[in-house]
Amino acid sequence: MNGHTLLGLGGWLAAATLTTVATTWAVSLIGVHITGQAVQPMTLNEVERTLVSTAGSPALAEPAGPASPRPGAATREFSYGEGSVVTACEADQAVLLSWSPAQGYGVGRVERGPSPAVSVQFASGGDRTTIRVSCLAGSPAVTTHSTTSRPPG
Repeated sequence: MNGHTLLGLGGWLAAATLTTVATTWAVSLIGVHITGQAVQPMTLNEVERTLVSTAGSPALAEPAGPASPRPGAATREFSYGEGSVVTACEADQAVLLSWSPAQGYGVGRVERGPSPAVSVQFASGGDRTTIRVSCLAGSPAVTTHSTTSRPPG
């Protein structure tokens, strides 16, 4: 390689590096102006705390408003292939505390309670599974009902 080739290669590398730095800086500024806040990466501890605080309850499946049982209420978790629910019985009233669809499922109808019976429906394609909880002798008891609207075969 002669001197002109090395000089040209060095110039090209310097220009590419400056372009990358300038583009990265510009994108970070745009993000600040669009959202009003700078995006900061999370530390490992922040990620672990976030995962622990949201485990089993995706944001889309969270009930609106607080849902904590009274002290002494009987609580129970039921898990199925379609999803899971956490329920409580306060006297003869059932309450859905949280629900979480399994991967590939979404949440359909929700009857949160408190009422004599509560339910949540998990759906995937034409499959629907309703998990219904009532209180039996002060403890959560569950029944499930599944339907499919797909043609057989």
